[in-house]
Amino acid sequence: MQPSQNQDQLEQWIREIVRRELTSQAATPAAETDLVRTGLLDSMGWIAVLTGIEESTQIGNFGNPWPEGLPQSIRSLTQLASDGVIRAKAQEHEGLRESRPPRSTFPVCIAGWGWVVGSVKISGLEMERDCGLSPGTIENGAGIEFLQIASEAEDHLSLAQGAAEKALEAARIDPLDVDVLVAVSSTFLALPAFGPRLHTRLLLPENCAVLDAGGACVGLLNAFRLASAILSMQGQGIALVVASEVNSRLLTSVGAPGELRGLFGDGACAFALRPGGGSEDSNLVFGDFAFGCSGGDSSALNVTMTPQVKFEFEFRGEHLGRAAIGMLSRTIDQLERISGRPRSEGTSFALHEPNPRLVQTFAQNSRIPLNKIQMVSRSFGNLGSATCGVSLCKVLDVHAPGPASGRPLIFVAAVGPGLLWAGTLLH
Repeated sequence: MQPSQNQDQLEQWIREIVRRELTSQAATPAAETDLVRTGLLDSMGWIAVLTGIEESTQIGNFGNPWPEGLPQSIRSLTQLASDGVIRAKAQEHEGLRESRPPRSTFPVCIAGWGWVVGSVKISGLEMERDCGLSPGTIENGAGIEFLQIASEAEDHLSLAQGAAEKALEAARIDPLDVDVLVAVSSTFLALPAFGPRLHTRLLLPENCAVLDAGGACVGLLNAFRLASAILSMQGQGIALVVASEVNSRLLTSVGAPGELRGLFGDGACAFALRPGGGSEDSNLVFGDFAFGCSGGDSSALNVTMTPQVKFEFEFRGEHLGRAAIGMLSRTIDQLERISGRPRSEGTSFALHEPNPRLVQTFAQNSRIPLNKIQMVSRSFGNLGSATCGVSLCKVLDVHAPGPASGRPLIFVAAVGPGLLWAGTLLH
C-alpha cells in the first residue's frame, strides 16, 4: 500500500509497518505511545520502521536525525512522513548524479578467489560477556550467532597470505607472474605498510607494483576499481587484490566501546584479476562501478588518534546503521541505472554487512530475497573490508564458471565510514 497525504490513511499505513516489527505479539499500541522507551521496539526494530517508511515514501534520510524531545511514536512518525511527502515529490527526479565511466578497452575478469577467517570460534553470548554487554545484545539485537577471530598465531598477514595463495592456486597463476598487488586493511597500523609486507610474504616479483587502498569497508571496491583500471588500460597482466582485517585485536587494544567491538570478527579475501571476457572466457567480468560519499553522516563513526597516541571513538550505532541501510539501497539503485539491469535479474548480492539484523531490514525494504544474500556476518561477524569479499567468494563458489553455472549477475555493494559507498556488477 502506498501512503497518501490523507492523515488517517497515512497513520494506518505506518501502523502496519510498526506492527511488523513489534518485539511481542501485543496489539498495536496507541498513536502517542513511545515505541522505544516502552520497549516495544528495540533499536534495530526502530531502524527497520524508519527505513521502511523511507523506502516507500522516497523521503531521503527519513527521521535521521530524530528531532530532539519528540516521542518515537506512531503519531510522530505520521506527522514527519506527512511533512516529508511534499518535499520528496519535489526531489523525486533529482537523486544521485549518474556518472557512467568510459568503457574499458579491455574487460577485466576474476580468474581466481580465496578466503579465510580467524580460527577461533566464539558465540555471541561469549562476546557479550567479554565486552560487558547485556545478554542478547549481540545474538538477538544484532543477529550474530558466532564470531571468528584470529588466534595468537594469526595476524593480518597470515590471513591475507592464506587467502591470496588460495586465489592464485585457483587461477593457476604463479606468484612470480603477478604484476600488481592492491592491498586493503584498515586495522593494520605499521610502516612498512600492509601492501609491501604482504608482497614479501607472497614472494612476488620485485617489479610488481604495490598499492595500499583505503576506504575501510568499501576498500575492496576501491581496490577492484584500481586494479581493473590498470589492467584494462594495458590489456595484459595479472593483478592480485587482497583485503584483510583483524578487528578483534585492534579494537581490544585501543579500548573501543563494547557495543562496537562485539560486532567484529577477523578474516581475509583475495582475488586474482586478468583481462578477459572474450567469447571463449567463462569467467565473471566486471561491469560499471558506482562510487560516492555522503558527508552528512560522517560523524556517526569517528576514530581518531591523539598526539599522545591514544584513540578516541565516536560511535552512534543507531544513526550509523540507519544511514548504512539507506546508502546500500541507493547504491543498488545507482547500479540499476548505470547498467540498465534491474535487481530482480540479480542472481546473488555480495554486500557489506554491518550486522545480520540490518541486512534483513535492507533486503526486506529493497525487495531482495534474503536467500540471494550470503549473510556471512551471522556466522563470522562483521569482517570490515573483507565482509563483502568473503561473501563474493562464497557466491563465486556457487556460480563457478562452467556449464552448470548459468548466466549469473552479481550485485556487489558496500558502505563505509564517511559515509563512503561503492558498488559494481559481475556478469
